[in-house]
Amino acid sequence: MKSRFLLLVPFLWATVTFSQSCNCDVTLSGLSSTSLNLIWASQITYSPGDTICIPAGNYAGIRFYDFEGTATQPLTIKNCGGKVVLDESVYTGISFKKSKFIRLTGTGDSSHTYGIEIAGTGSHAVGIYVENFSTDIEIDHIEISSAGFAGIMAKTDPYCNDPGTWRVNGFVLENLNIHHNYIHDTGGEGIYVGFTGGYKINSNRSCNGTKIFGHWIEDVDIHHNVIEDVDWDGIQLNLVRENGKIRDNYISNYGRDNVYYQDFAMSIGGGIYEVYNNTMINGSSGNGQGIQFISAESGTKVYNNVIVRPDFHGIFMHNRHEFDDINEGYYVLNNTIIEPGNSGTFYNTKITETNDPTKLYASQDEVPSYFVNNLIVDPGNDFEGGNTWKQNQESYFDFNDRSARDSLLSNIYSNIMTRQMDTLGLADILNDDYSPSSQTSDVVDAGSNVSSWGVTFDLENDSRPSGSTFDIGAYEYQVSGGTPLRAAIPDEPELIDVLPNRFETTVFYPNPTKSAFYLKNSSIENPTIQLINLNGKLIYEGKYTMGTPFNVESYRSGLYFIKIITGENSETHRLIIR
Repeated sequence: MKSRFLLLVPFLWATVTFSQSCNCDVTLSGLSSTSLNLIWASQITYSPGDTICIPAGNYAGIRFYDFEGTATQPLTIKNCGGKVVLDESVYTGISFKKSKFIRLTGTGDSSHTYGIEIAGTGSHAVGIYVENFSTDIEIDHIEISSAGFAGIMAKTDPYCNDPGTWRVNGFVLENLNIHHNYIHDTGGEGIYVGFTGGYKINSNRSCNGTKIFGHWIEDVDIHHNVIEDVDWDGIQLNLVRENGKIRDNYISNYGRDNVYYQDFAMSIGGGIYEVYNNTMINGSSGNGQGIQFISAESGTKVYNNVIVRPDFHGIFMHNRHEFDDINEGYYVLNNTIIEPGNSGTFYNTKITETNDPTKLYASQDEVPSYFVNNLIVDPGNDFEGGNTWKQNQESYFDFNDRSARDSLLSNIYSNIMTRQMDTLGLADILNDDYSPSSQTSDVVDAGSNVSSWGVTFDLENDSRPSGSTFDIGAYEYQVSGGTPLRAAIPDEPELIDVLPNRFETTVFYPNPTKSAFYLKNSSIENPTIQLINLNGKLIYEGKYTMGTPFNVESYRSGLYFIKIITGENSETHRLIIR
């Protein structure tokens, strides 16, 4: 099959043919490096299932109009021949308008984990914007930095002059899959999905006295993203009425601007969600809060998450509306919450938005929620011995009023609440590894079986339970072939050859890891790194840019060595891939 080669400038297209490359059906050429590139589907001859390639190079932003694949034959847009770098000074880096069934991916060149990089946007623009009735979009393996606002945003806001944007008129954003992206140094959120101006009762927009609401969202999966050094929330997700998932993400140093209510690791509202297997580490500024749920619905689950040093609460929940099912509330299971500024969790059951005035400010204490198998360490609250109804347990699991606490007390069990982290037998608390170090750890086999609620694996996707019953916290201590995994890892000091002086400050994290690790050292820029297995076989060698993620998902789990080489010097670190 011949491919189509498209020469373009912002408003001019020409078509020629050329031999196939990168399995491309269409290749874009002539993209401007100084002006926004506008690309209309009507100017391209393509078919559902085609691959549209962006040649390696440096360009300004790209805006795609009216592109459509199908559910079974989506369009693929990818880099080809190397890395694509987009540096846009005024507008969004990449945007999709009235487009659907598209995969945007940076996997076009195997030598680059993130083959498309958005290196800058306009001062209030976003890295990637899914807008204007676009739906059924997948975004993966993109690096986004220095966005004026959010890294990735997906929503079509309601406007008075366009009734098609109103919820009542039926548009639904479906099948949004955002994964394996590296988002950092943004002026707003890392990822921002869904309208935040109103859920069911109140809205901040009205047209001739009529309140209008943003569209619903269905089937969202935000996973395996690395988000760090962002000024606002790490991830914000709203209005998902079916199947909203946030999982397997790593978020650090978020909420840097300390903007009130915009400084959460995750801010989640209006819908039903599963939030699991995420790691969230507050930055040195200490501004970032934990996870916020506002009006999440019955059946929402949050489990297997690690939340480290959040300001305020680790997990905050408030359903401002009536639950849609009074027989089911929330499930807070197997989370590890370390040194929250206030409490580990805070739950407000009071109705503040309703069409029934008799229910306003009523508590929903009768709706059962469960708090099981959580590890909460050294919260900032200290109600012990006070003269209020709040006592020791409320420092860890807090409520807006006593009746809510009393009603749910029997549903709070098999948790470890302690101010003595160093006695628990955790692996490496100085480096934020809160997994159990051995089978004798206090968290091992100390929990209750919660498999009936869908928790059958841990943060590392290892099976639960591994021992006699569930462990407490996000990790399940694994026994492999009768030998504990950590016991099988050698600890001989001669395995580590560390350079003196300047190399001693190298930071290597997270370790263990299942997705990616980072190296940071201000005195080293682009070393060569080698990945060596236990048999001494060199399985990877290449240049590495300090501070960027190195993806390990293609390697088998086990013990490896990372050798960092610069000039005649080298250092070696042990790496555990899970």
